[in-house]
Amino acid sequence: MTFEKVAVVGLGLIGGSLAAALHESREVWEVFGVERDPESLRFALRKGIIDKGSSEIGPDISGSKIVVIATYVDTIAQVAKEVSRFVLPGTAVCDVGSVKAPVVREMEKGSWRIRFVGAHPIAGKETSGVRESDPGLFSGKKCIVTPVESTSPEALSMVKTLFSLAGGEVVEMDPESHDEVFSLVSHLPHAVAYSLVNAVASGGRDRNLFDFSGGGLADLTRIADSSPEMWAGIFIENRDALLRAIRGFAGELGKIEKAVVAGNVEDLVALLREARDSKRNLGE
Repeated sequence: MTFEKVAVVGLGLIGGSLAAALHESREVWEVFGVERDPESLRFALRKGIIDKGSSEIGPDISGSKIVVIATYVDTIAQVAKEVSRFVLPGTAVCDVGSVKAPVVREMEKGSWRIRFVGAHPIAGKETSGVRESDPGLFSGKKCIVTPVESTSPEALSMVKTLFSLAGGEVVEMDPESHDEVFSLVSHLPHAVAYSLVNAVASGGRDRNLFDFSGGGLADLTRIADSSPEMWAGIFIENRDALLRAIRGFAGELGKIEKAVVAGNVEDLVALLREARDSKRNLGE
């Protein structure tokens, strides 16, 4: 048995899937879940996603070797502070948020008894909630950990092991680099998808244009079905990097606009070919 007890705070898609994966690994004696929504908590218990659970953070999480905070990114530091009141000194705590620098730096300021490790499993779906949990969600997917100088080597090792048990491929990255990368490969695409849906919807006047769309629009806007509350928090927490990404995207879109306005087919073909070739070189 690798871990006697692991607690997961927040049983949404990611938290629920991680709890289910750890439960199925048979390397965790007890997976304890904290979920304030009573129906979600009952579902997780009934389906065996967790062994035991509670609707609030309290003494029941004591004895956990690791506590995973799977809440919205703008609440992680506050949840970690609350967790620290009920766990043994030196307990490893990690998160699963897609913004790292603000969280990690905030945790460095605290004099709490926990040993925090920033983490971000690169897995998910456009759907949310514990009912969408999938124990295979992390299988073969990268999980980024973002240690800093003050990070405990033992806690880092434990968190790496945790995500390996869930099937993830663990990669280290500094928090600032992480946020810059994911502003481009994750946060910008979500901002574009939401904006594209709004643009199409507002252009339809009294007609539902989505009734006439093919697979392309569906592919481009699939992630716009994601949780608005979660993504609003992500956008604000990674504000500076996302704004740079948005401005860069606007610049590229402006190049296409300029070529279309000028009726310059040669420039337009060159821009589109450059994008197509980049896509092919990067792979799927």
